[in-house]
Amino acid sequence: MQKEQVVLQLPEVVNQLWTAQQALAKHYAQTQLKFTLDGRLVGDIAEALAFEYFDLVPPRKRTGGVDALTKSGKTVQVKASGLCNSGPAFTPGKGFSEYLLFFQIDFRVGRAKVLYNGPEAPIRALLPAEWKGTKVVPLQALHALAMKVAYSDALPFKGTQC
Repeated sequence: MQKEQVVLQLPEVVNQLWTAQQALAKHYAQTQLKFTLDGRLVGDIAEALAFEYFDLVPPRKRTGGVDALTKSGKTVQVKASGLCNSGPAFTPGKGFSEYLLFFQIDFRVGRAKVLYNGPEAPIRALLPAEWKGTKVVPLQALHALAMKVAYSDALPFKGTQC
């Protein structure tokens, strides 16, 4: 079971991006624009972290629901949030992966927590059979399922033999 939470250091270039975003928001404070780091950018940062810290390779061709592959060819979806109270967000589609990595990124302190590393199916089972728009899996449910993931069912970090 995954009992300890894995915390990863963000690369300096990501920390610099956050510092620049904060300076931009401060410069234009009178406009009340936030210039938030969200959506695609946060997802791309999470995928980069997955490639940096886990033994993964990019797929030859990008398809919905598959962001990476294990060396043995198993599919991996990478999700992330820059919010401390939000679980992974899903949109309807046909793309499913065998594994899911979910990162909670705290740009302020330059760290990302791996909140879920395991089979995607149990997380997907929390979603309705059909829906429109975006559905977010509650963090409490994600944490409960993360506690049930056996070490042998989690993706190994680079350099480990698990």
